[in-house]
Amino acid sequence: MEKKKILMVPGPTEISTRVLRAMMRHSEAHYDPHFNVGVLEETLDKLKKVFQTKNEVIAVPGSGRVALEASIASAIEEGDKVLCIEGGIFGSWMTEMVNRVGGKATSFQVEWGKPIDIDKLESVISDGDFDALTIVHNETTTGTMYPLEEISRLTQQYDMLLFVDTVSSLGGADIKTDELKIDFNMSASHKCIAAPIGLAIVSISDKGWEKMENRKKPAFTFSYDLLKWKTWWLPKERGGTLVHGWRRQPITMPVHLVYALREAVDMILEEGLEQVFRRHRIVSKAVREAVRAIGLETLAEESVASHTVTGVLMPEGVSDADLRNRMAIKHGIMISGGLGEMRGKMVRIGHMGTTASPEYVLPALNAFEASLAELGYKFERDAGVKAAMEVLEELVPTQPTSPL
Repeated sequence: MEKKKILMVPGPTEISTRVLRAMMRHSEAHYDPHFNVGVLEETLDKLKKVFQTKNEVIAVPGSGRVALEASIASAIEEGDKVLCIEGGIFGSWMTEMVNRVGGKATSFQVEWGKPIDIDKLESVISDGDFDALTIVHNETTTGTMYPLEEISRLTQQYDMLLFVDTVSSLGGADIKTDELKIDFNMSASHKCIAAPIGLAIVSISDKGWEKMENRKKPAFTFSYDLLKWKTWWLPKERGGTLVHGWRRQPITMPVHLVYALREAVDMILEEGLEQVFRRHRIVSKAVREAVRAIGLETLAEESVASHTVTGVLMPEGVSDADLRNRMAIKHGIMISGGLGEMRGKMVRIGHMGTTASPEYVLPALNAFEASLAELGYKFERDAGVKAAMEVLEELVPTQPTSPL
């Protein structure tokens, strides 16, 4: 039997024992009131605190990609003009999703790892008469996290729907959904929230619901039409219509995954949002300092460096595939390679959820250094780990008990 590898990738992340145990229960009908208006309702209500919203939060079976596609398919219709910010592979996916539902997508290109030129963006918006804007908050292709305040200002000023992909940042970065007026905040269970793969999570503003309600034609998708959550499942006192006479889920929810998600959210709330965000910030800084201490560079500029994933440029003469394979086979730690134009030129180290902690980051950095040295890269051995440890000392006063 193959030994389990530790996942230091940009998702999925490691799952705590508490979360695993939450799934260890007998089968339960998804429409049983104990689950349907009990566990599911409680889980979604708790998620509002993580989203920092009073808006409705819903979940559907699927990955983060499903959250994006369900939101776009439910709200964007033929002829809608959408400006799609692309700073990596995942931004381009939303462009394609918009085009596939009949929208008219305009791509706004951002150099990988660089900040967004807000003046240039506003110039494009002011001339475009757009209905909506899409952006990946944390682009794991590059290890870049874009500030959302100016994006929000522009979408409000020009009356555009705001779709934000927070798949790899929700639960690891401070995202004030309501303050930023995010209409569709689209995320998933298996990254910073540190639950198993399988649930797409979306918060929807009143403006977002109104856009879906005023479509000229129903959304082409039946199972992932998010408006059905309002007409089928939400109670009347929260704007629902209960067309079936009871709170019926529009799609069968995976019961055990919801129990796991509830436990994972409980763990975040018990630690405290501010401490969770602080932990991710400090750990990410530690990783970047470690990388620099051994003479390597990150792809993302420091001003937009991600709190949850670091993209490291490969040194000349070292194969990224050899590095990743050596770390996985010899050290039992998995990191990811580059994507798109950066394939073969970088590796990506995830530090999100459970793995945003010294217990995971320090062994990963040690294995990273050892593997580089074994592949012939010359540097001061242990310099990276020492640099990371100095940064991680900031965690000591408020470091929670082990997340394992």
